[in-house]
Amino acid sequence: MTKQLHTSDLVIGGTLFLTLLWNGTCSLFAPGWIAASVITGLNWLVFVVYFLARRDRLVGRLMLLGGIAGWVELLADRWLVDVTRTLVYQPGGPFVVRSPLYMPFAWGVVLIQTAYVGWRILESLGRGGAVLLTGLLGAATIPLYEWWAKGAMWWYYRDVRMWGVVPLYIILGEFLIAGALVLLVERLEKWPWWMGLLLGVVEGLWIWISYVVAFALVR
Repeated sequence: MTKQLHTSDLVIGGTLFLTLLWNGTCSLFAPGWIAASVITGLNWLVFVVYFLARRDRLVGRLMLLGGIAGWVELLADRWLVDVTRTLVYQPGGPFVVRSPLYMPFAWGVVLIQTAYVGWRILESLGRGGAVLLTGLLGAATIPLYEWWAKGAMWWYYRDVRMWGVVPLYIILGEFLIAGALVLLVERLEKWPWWMGLLLGVVEGLWIWISYVVAFALVR
């Protein structure tokens, strides 16, 4: 079990490092939607290959949770684009609802990585500490993607209170989204596989709720 967890640490940590490096580099060259699709596809390929090779129960359930939540999150994206009118996606490539086709898959990657980190923190700090620290990590790191996305010509925000190019409500929303993941994955490894599907729906709806609450508080 220890060896398996160590391997999963390397796999999830490796995809997180690759994502940060890729996105930061793309922000310098504005490559557009194809680059976003490539890094998203590479991450999912790593997750799938690792799961098939090791049959890691936790990673498999996180893939279900993240994959489902990414598609449910399209509701939040539609609200951000059409109702708040603060989120603007750059044109180019296929769209689904109001989002680029890569977006639900990209959300899945971020949720898998964040949930795994939260699960590992939970082992050391307990529930309260893990919720707080994972939320803070989400609020600190995920807005980096928002910052880089503008330079990469993926999406940007407008007409709202900002810290740099990142809306304040996005930072607060990411804190709520990341912190909640700890509660969802606390016993995920021991639950039946279909719980990953159910909790994916819950997390996807929670993303929407988090943005609505954050927008009302700090817009």
